[in-house]
Amino acid sequence: MKPLITTLFFCLVLFNAPVLLAAGEGSATGTVAETIDAGGYVYLRLEEQNQWIAANAFKVNKGDRVQYSGGMEMSDFYSKSLDRTFESILFVSEAGLLGNGAADKPAKPMTGHGGDDMQINKRISKQAPAPGEIKHLSGGKTVADIFTESDQLNGQVVSLNARVIKISKHIMGKNWVTLQDGTGAEPDNRLLATTQEIVTPGDTVTVKGTVGTDIDLGFGYQYKVLLEEATFSEGLE
Repeated sequence: MKPLITTLFFCLVLFNAPVLLAAGEGSATGTVAETIDAGGYVYLRLEEQNQWIAANAFKVNKGDRVQYSGGMEMSDFYSKSLDRTFESILFVSEAGLLGNGAADKPAKPMTGHGGDDMQINKRISKQAPAPGEIKHLSGGKTVADIFTESDQLNGQVVSLNARVIKISKHIMGKNWVTLQDGTGAEPDNRLLATTQEIVTPGDTVTVKGTVGTDIDLGFGYQYKVLLEEATFSEGLE
């Protein structure tokens, strides 16, 4: 079961090169500002980019220089094991200590499969709408409504007006869209929708989809609420 979940969840290109790497094309480096071990994985916050990455666990300390390559970004990602939501986290295919002659054993590559488009999705973030800026959809819901009423709405189709904040493409065969409408309190002011459609960050849209709750993608990674099979129309209804 675990290999199957790994394949479905990460959808990454296999890498066979050694993980203790010299700096090179297609890779990035950073200095570890914070490290958390959980569930066989290590979460690292990199000082230069202020970016969180996750990799198979290996021995690493604050101040170490690391190199990583490959992977995918997940937005508004909730880790049940940490009880924490990451606005953005990059699940990398390889990570290890940077330099030659390091005594610590580097991480093994995460396994998976994918195609040429299964690369890091560079995202464009748009400013969240202010309260009252997005017109409420008549007969529809708000982001706050969906979170507050999630138990009752589970499995139901809902519609709402919102702004597209981010999109991460081609992850597990779907596009993942972050929506905000100026309602709700952090972290329940951002709704993640899965779709086959392409939308543009900054667009104001009417969204229709099925509410799903307590979505478990394996490895303890869960989403409190997802709007699944979403469809979009431009402008507000």
